[in-house]
Amino acid sequence: MKLKLMTSNIWGDYFGNPVVAREGGLVETYSKHSPDLIGFQEVTGGWYAGKMFSEYLPKSYRFVGTELDGCENYVPFVFKKSIGLSYIAKGYELLSETPDLSKAITWAVFENGEKEKFGFCNTHFWWMEGEEHDAIRKKNARQLCELMKYLKKHYECPVFAMGDMNCDRYGGIFEVYEEYGITHLSDIAEKVVGKASCHGDPALGEDGKYRGEKDSRQIEYSIDHIIALGKVSVKEYLVIDDKCALDSTDHSPIMATVEF
Repeated sequence: MKLKLMTSNIWGDYFGNPVVAREGGLVETYSKHSPDLIGFQEVTGGWYAGKMFSEYLPKSYRFVGTELDGCENYVPFVFKKSIGLSYIAKGYELLSETPDLSKAITWAVFENGEKEKFGFCNTHFWWMEGEEHDAIRKKNARQLCELMKYLKKHYECPVFAMGDMNCDRYGGIFEVYEEYGITHLSDIAEKVVGKASCHGDPALGEDGKYRGEKDSRQIEYSIDHIIALGKVSVKEYLVIDDKCALDSTDHSPIMATVEF
């Protein structure tokens, strides 16, 4: 099976940064790169009400995680209708060490027409700085790893996870991943392209348009990641710095082309 996996923090409209001014750029990004699965973070009510979620995505994708009462899931994901996947299990859980409803995991186990299976988890870890908050992120990572471990064993398949983990490659969560045998997909990719993923808030111009610039730091300073448990291969690991993406959100989407 070959898949294009993307993680995309879409910059929730918490800061007077309206969805309507930015969603067109993300639609352009997703249309250009055509990922098979997209894991989102910071999906607020404003995003759910916008055209990207109500009109564009439903044309080509199915949602996982929007079945919750009141649709208060900030980390749903979508998978492309045309690739012939169906899910055989799915779930949602809050990250237990955070007081923030936006920090959670949405997951599913998929199979294709050949009965090939894989697990998929989308998440957003705790964000504040300092030792106390680093410890919370490590607990977030352990909760994610335990879920990945269970899915791999129970369904006998590789498991992918992605999201805004609010920690670069030098942070403590990667000690947890090493303990569980988790692989960062950039480490095994045949080709790695791009700079750090979190490039800062796009600036609002006098013309009412947002404009962002790509980060100058190296990719290991990314705080968005795609990881796996199990035997997989990776053709390309790409930090997307297209102008339409830079202008739309503070996080460049990351896409990995995987085979297993």
